[in-house]
Amino acid sequence: MRQLRINRYNQRREHRARRNLVKTGIGEWFSEHKGVFVFLLIFGVLMGGFYALALFTPFYERHFPYYLGVNARMSGHILKYLGQDITVGGASISSPVFSITIEQGCDAIEPTALFICAVLAFPVPFSKKVPGIIAGTLLLAVLNLIRIVSLFLVGVYLPSAFELMHADVWQGLFIFFAIFLWGSWLLWTGKSQVPVQNH
Repeated sequence: MRQLRINRYNQRREHRARRNLVKTGIGEWFSEHKGVFVFLLIFGVLMGGFYALALFTPFYERHFPYYLGVNARMSGHILKYLGQDITVGGASISSPVFSITIEQGCDAIEPTALFICAVLAFPVPFSKKVPGIIAGTLLLAVLNLIRIVSLFLVGVYLPSAFELMHADVWQGLFIFFAIFLWGSWLLWTGKSQVPVQNH
Protein backbone atom coordinates (compact mmCIF):
# COMPACT_ATOMS: atom_id res chain seq x y z
CA MET A 1 0.00 0.00 0.00
CA ARG A 2 2.83 2.38 0.82
CA GLN A 3 4.35 1.75 -2.61
CA LEU A 4 0.94 2.45 -4.24
CA ARG A 5 0.62 5.78 -2.43
CA ILE A 6 4.14 6.72 -3.49
CA ASN A 7 3.34 5.87 -7.13
CA ARG A 8 0.14 7.94 -7.05
CA TYR A 9 2.01 10.85 -5.47
CA ASN A 10 4.70 10.64 -8.15
CA GLN A 11 2.04 10.50 -10.87
CA ARG A 12 0.28 13.60 -9.50
CA ARG A 13 3.60 15.41 -9.23
CA GLU A 14 4.51 14.51 -12.83
CA HIS A 15 1.06 15.63 -14.00
CA ARG A 16 1.45 19.00 -12.24
CA ALA A 17 4.94 19.38 -13.69
CA ARG A 18 3.67 18.70 -17.22
CA ARG A 19 0.77 21.13 -16.73
CA ASN A 20 3.12 23.83 -15.44
CA LEU A 21 5.45 23.16 -18.36
CA VAL A 22 2.56 23.65 -20.82
CA LYS A 23 1.49 26.87 -19.08
CA THR A 24 5.07 28.11 -19.10
CA GLY A 25 5.42 27.26 -22.80
CA ILE A 26 2.20 29.07 -23.69
CA GLY A 27 3.25 32.06 -21.59
CA GLU A 28 6.66 32.23 -23.22
CA TRP A 29 5.15 31.87 -26.70
CA PHE A 30 2.65 34.66 -26.02
CA SER A 31 5.39 36.84 -24.56
CA GLU A 32 7.59 36.30 -27.60
CA HIS A 33 4.71 37.17 -29.97
CA LYS A 34 3.20 39.98 -27.91
CA GLY A 35 4.11 42.57 -30.55
CA VAL A 36 2.14 40.68 -33.20
CA PHE A 37 -0.99 40.58 -31.03
CA VAL A 38 -0.70 44.27 -30.16
CA PHE A 39 -0.32 45.15 -33.85
CA LEU A 40 -3.35 43.03 -34.82
CA LEU A 41 -5.43 44.52 -32.00
CA ILE A 42 -4.64 48.11 -32.97
CA PHE A 43 -5.17 47.33 -36.64
CA GLY A 44 -8.54 45.71 -35.91
CA VAL A 45 -9.70 48.66 -33.80
CA LEU A 46 -8.67 51.16 -36.50
CA MET A 47 -10.40 49.21 -39.29
CA GLY A 48 -13.48 48.86 -37.09
CA GLY A 49 -13.46 52.62 -36.61
CA PHE A 50 -13.21 53.14 -40.36
CA TYR A 51 -16.18 50.89 -41.09
CA ALA A 52 -18.19 52.53 -38.30
CA LEU A 53 -17.46 55.93 -39.88
CA ALA A 54 -18.26 54.66 -43.39
CA LEU A 55 -21.47 52.87 -42.50
CA PHE A 56 -23.05 54.75 -39.62
CA THR A 57 -22.17 58.43 -39.89
CA PRO A 58 -23.75 61.10 -42.12
CA PHE A 59 -20.32 62.61 -42.80
CA TYR A 60 -19.37 59.76 -45.12
CA GLU A 61 -22.72 59.76 -46.90
CA ARG A 62 -22.60 63.54 -47.34
CA HIS A 63 -19.10 63.73 -48.82
CA PHE A 64 -18.81 60.35 -50.52
CA PRO A 65 -20.72 61.27 -53.74
CA TYR A 66 -18.45 64.29 -54.23
CA TYR A 67 -15.38 62.04 -54.02
CA LEU A 68 -16.85 59.69 -56.62
CA GLY A 69 -17.50 62.68 -58.89
CA VAL A 70 -13.88 63.80 -58.55
CA ASN A 71 -12.74 60.33 -59.66
CA ALA A 72 -15.11 60.47 -62.62
CA ARG A 73 -13.94 63.93 -63.73
CA MET A 74 -10.24 63.10 -63.45
CA SER A 75 -10.72 59.81 -65.30
CA GLY A 76 -12.74 61.67 -67.91
CA HIS A 77 -9.87 64.08 -68.55
CA ILE A 78 -7.53 61.14 -69.11
CA LEU A 79 -10.00 59.43 -71.44
CA LYS A 80 -10.45 62.63 -73.47
CA TYR A 81 -6.66 62.91 -73.75
CA LEU A 82 -6.67 59.34 -75.08
CA GLY A 83 -9.14 60.35 -77.77
CA GLN A 84 -12.38 59.05 -76.28
CA ASP A 85 -15.60 60.93 -77.02
CA ILE A 86 -16.99 61.02 -73.49
CA THR A 87 -19.12 63.16 -71.21
CA VAL A 88 -19.04 63.19 -67.43
CA GLY A 89 -22.11 63.70 -65.28
CA GLY A 90 -21.83 63.22 -61.53
CA ALA A 91 -20.08 59.90 -61.02
CA SER A 92 -20.87 58.61 -64.53
CA ILE A 93 -18.70 58.56 -67.65
CA SER A 94 -20.54 58.05 -70.92
CA SER A 95 -19.71 57.66 -74.60
CA PRO A 96 -21.87 56.72 -77.60
CA VAL A 97 -20.87 53.06 -77.17
CA PHE A 98 -20.31 52.55 -73.44
CA SER A 99 -20.87 54.12 -70.03
CA ILE A 100 -19.89 53.38 -66.44
CA THR A 101 -20.91 54.74 -63.06
CA ILE A 102 -18.32 54.86 -60.30
CA GLU A 103 -19.86 53.46 -57.13
CA GLN A 104 -18.75 52.36 -53.69
CA GLY A 105 -16.17 49.61 -54.09
CA CYS A 106 -14.67 51.28 -57.18
CA ASP A 107 -13.23 54.19 -55.22
CA ALA A 108 -10.08 52.73 -53.61
CA ILE A 109 -11.37 53.77 -50.18
CA GLU A 110 -11.17 50.33 -48.55
CA PRO A 111 -7.68 49.39 -49.83
CA THR A 112 -6.47 52.85 -48.80
CA ALA A 113 -8.00 52.45 -45.34
CA LEU A 114 -6.39 49.00 -45.09
CA PHE A 115 -2.99 50.48 -45.91
CA ILE A 116 -3.33 53.50 -43.60
CA CYS A 117 -4.53 51.42 -40.65
CA ALA A 118 -1.67 48.94 -41.12
CA VAL A 119 0.84 51.82 -41.17
CA LEU A 120 -0.70 53.48 -38.10
CA ALA A 121 -0.77 50.20 -36.16
CA PHE A 122 2.89 49.40 -36.74
CA PRO A 123 5.25 50.41 -33.90
CA VAL A 124 7.55 52.93 -35.54
CA PRO A 125 7.94 56.68 -34.90
CA PHE A 126 5.06 58.76 -36.23
CA SER A 127 7.51 60.80 -38.30
CA LYS A 128 8.00 57.70 -40.47
CA LYS A 129 4.28 57.00 -40.71
CA VAL A 130 3.31 60.36 -42.21
CA PRO A 131 5.36 60.12 -45.46
CA GLY A 132 4.27 56.50 -45.85
CA ILE A 133 0.59 57.40 -45.52
CA ILE A 134 0.89 60.31 -47.95
CA ALA A 135 2.82 58.36 -50.58
CA GLY A 136 0.67 55.25 -50.27
CA THR A 137 -2.59 57.19 -50.46
CA LEU A 138 -1.46 59.08 -53.56
CA LEU A 139 -0.25 55.92 -55.29
CA LEU A 140 -3.50 54.10 -54.57
CA ALA A 141 -5.47 57.09 -55.86
CA VAL A 142 -3.45 57.07 -59.09
CA LEU A 143 -3.93 53.32 -59.40
CA ASN A 144 -7.67 53.81 -59.03
CA LEU A 145 -7.69 56.29 -61.91
CA ILE A 146 -5.79 53.73 -63.99
CA ARG A 147 -8.40 51.15 -63.02
CA ILE A 148 -11.33 53.35 -64.05
CA VAL A 149 -9.73 54.35 -67.34
CA SER A 150 -8.71 50.79 -68.19
CA LEU A 151 -12.17 49.43 -67.34
CA PHE A 152 -13.81 52.03 -69.55
CA LEU A 153 -11.49 51.15 -72.43
CA VAL A 154 -12.16 47.44 -71.90
CA GLY A 155 -15.87 48.20 -71.98
CA VAL A 156 -15.47 50.04 -75.28
CA TYR A 157 -13.12 47.66 -77.09
CA LEU A 158 -13.56 44.30 -75.32
CA PRO A 159 -16.92 44.34 -73.50
CA SER A 160 -16.97 40.57 -72.99
CA ALA A 161 -14.00 40.89 -70.61
CA PHE A 162 -15.41 43.79 -68.59
CA GLU A 163 -16.91 41.77 -65.73
CA LEU A 164 -13.78 39.65 -65.39
CA MET A 165 -11.56 42.71 -65.23
CA HIS A 166 -13.90 44.57 -62.90
CA ALA A 167 -14.84 41.87 -60.39
CA ASP A 168 -11.81 39.58 -60.40
CA VAL A 169 -8.63 41.12 -61.79
CA TRP A 170 -8.77 44.65 -60.42
CA GLN A 171 -10.20 43.71 -57.01
CA GLY A 172 -7.33 41.32 -56.39
CA LEU A 173 -4.76 43.73 -57.80
CA PHE A 174 -5.84 46.47 -55.43
CA ILE A 175 -5.56 44.32 -52.31
CA PHE A 176 -2.20 42.99 -53.49
CA PHE A 177 -0.91 46.49 -54.25
CA ALA A 178 -2.02 47.81 -50.83
CA ILE A 179 -0.14 44.96 -49.11
CA PHE A 180 2.85 45.49 -51.42
CA LEU A 181 2.95 49.20 -50.53
CA TRP A 182 2.85 48.36 -46.83
CA GLY A 183 5.72 45.90 -47.25
CA SER A 184 7.70 48.49 -49.19
CA TRP A 185 7.06 51.03 -46.46
CA LEU A 186 8.30 48.54 -43.85
CA LEU A 187 11.53 48.11 -45.78
CA TRP A 188 11.87 51.89 -45.99
CA THR A 189 11.49 52.22 -42.22
CA GLY A 190 14.22 49.63 -41.74
CA LYS A 191 11.93 47.12 -40.04
CA SER A 192 10.88 43.93 -41.81
CA GLN A 193 8.64 42.41 -39.14
CA VAL A 194 6.55 43.17 -36.08
CA PRO A 195 8.99 43.31 -33.15
CA VAL A 196 8.84 40.51 -30.57
CA GLN A 197 9.82 40.44 -26.92
CA ASN A 198 13.50 39.72 -26.42
CA HIS A 199 14.82 37.61 -23.57
